[in-house]
Amino acid sequence: MPLIILVMEVSKIHLSSAEIELIQNAEIILTKNRVLEKMRVLLEQVQEKQIEFVSSNHLDKEMFKVSPKISKGENYLGLPYLILDYPRFSSENNFFFIRTMFWWGNFFSCTLHLSGNSKEKFNQKIKNSFFQLSHYFISVSNDQWVHHLRESVYREIKSMTKNKCSESCNNFNHIKIAGKHPLNEWQNAPSELFENWKLFLSVCGLIS
Repeated sequence: MPLIILVMEVSKIHLSSAEIELIQNAEIILTKNRVLEKMRVLLEQVQEKQIEFVSSNHLDKEMFKVSPKISKGENYLGLPYLILDYPRFSSENNFFFIRTMFWWGNFFSCTLHLSGNSKEKFNQKIKNSFFQLSHYFISVSNDQWVHHLRESVYREIKSMTKNKCSESCNNFNHIKIAGKHPLNEWQNAPSELFENWKLFLSVCGLIS
């Protein structure tokens, strides 16, 4: 590429003073990497509790036949995240996941995600658990892959009537119920996320 074209293209780039300072500071990225590794270890603690619970309570082997998985990403709405999925049961026209998430700059969350046959199977049990789930959020969007819990796509169940909550369970091809926890209470996150996970199993009738 001719030099004059390169010069013209570079001239279109503008870096603020804050951005210039940032690109010279390697410690920011190194700190970020250390934090993400610690959050991975935190989710591994939750995963270990889940595996132990499934084993000691002899839960449905079919539902839990796929091993838990922790995955990492850099760009959910521009921000890094870590996700633990267990159970992660899917087949044709069937989806049952409980997803535990760390989302940089936002929150920890635990989400029950049902669609297809699982949605139909557990729909009434979810509706019957309206009061148990009052401090959780429910998806009110057609898009089942939204995780950010903003008011445009999620509603806090305690702000709804029981009938409105039932409509959210009935009107979409999925049901998503989510609990969230602040990042500054990270010390409590493993136990709270594990309790969320058990509650979701309970409202689905998988544990008593």
